[in-house]
Amino acid sequence: MIIDLLKHYGVVKQDRATATPLTGGVSCEIFLIEDGDDRFVAKRALSQLKVAEEWLADPSRNKYEQRYLKYVGEKHPTWVPTIRNSFEDENLFIMEFFPECFRDWKKYLLEGDIKPQVATNIGAALGTIHAMSWDDQNAKTWFDSDANFHELRLSPYFEFMRTKHPQLESRLSALVETIETTKLCLIHGDFSPKNILVASNEIKIVDCEVAWFGDPSFDIGFLIHHLILKYLHFNNEQFLNLASAFIDSYQLALGADKLAQINESHTVETTLMLMLARIDGKSPVEYLTEPQREAIRAKVFNLLGQDIASLDYLLQGVKA
Repeated sequence: MIIDLLKHYGVVKQDRATATPLTGGVSCEIFLIEDGDDRFVAKRALSQLKVAEEWLADPSRNKYEQRYLKYVGEKHPTWVPTIRNSFEDENLFIMEFFPECFRDWKKYLLEGDIKPQVATNIGAALGTIHAMSWDDQNAKTWFDSDANFHELRLSPYFEFMRTKHPQLESRLSALVETIETTKLCLIHGDFSPKNILVASNEIKIVDCEVAWFGDPSFDIGFLIHHLILKYLHFNNEQFLNLASAFIDSYQLALGADKLAQINESHTVETTLMLMLARIDGKSPVEYLTEPQREAIRAKVFNLLGQDIASLDYLLQGVKA
């Protein structure tokens, strides 16, 4: 029982404290703890992820999430929750609970609540985090999490697809190698709409257990591919406008010198392979219909054959 564990550590004070499971993730147990008038969140990593395919992961990844929140929170405390207690041996930490006015961005998007300013703010935040950690040796040491990133992202998203799409085997292997060997800045690793809480235009970044010092293209592509999939699901170009707003704001915040070090064609390929992985990887998107999945597979293969060199051309290409 999580309450008993928290009482043992002196975090919970009241005998009648309660723990309510919170939904949204596949890799952790998350509870709202109500201890008298005090409310906070307890998060503990799981070794078996809650997906259809077998997906095991080292629960010690919880420490990288804590480190991300601390690293970003030192300079930009309004973008992340505050950690109240840390118990690395238990793969557990306690963080502040945000009021109910905060909802994850995915919920807004699926309801058709589309605000370009939110995308602009998210792009500015990611660009700033990448910029402030760029070639930071302390961050490189603190987030030396190659094995964790491979286990949670490269293997289930890309390597898993090699058996389903053998014609892409060499290309997927090359992509994995490029991502693994690109070491530029701090990566969130799961930078998706469901992991960004929104209230009006205010944002909070959460669920960063895949944090890694590595390839910025992965974070960029991770956010963009979600917006493209929603465009293809709803046939609503406003989602592509959100992607454009995010890209412009990210690039401005990152700065021209650092932007020049990112291979944009690599970002395009990462985005396209992530789209395919959300159909045929271990963590498929739940809202797509089967005809939409077939259409997206065909579109991805078509776009992969075009050697698209820029994100702007990619956004134009998905409309064709």
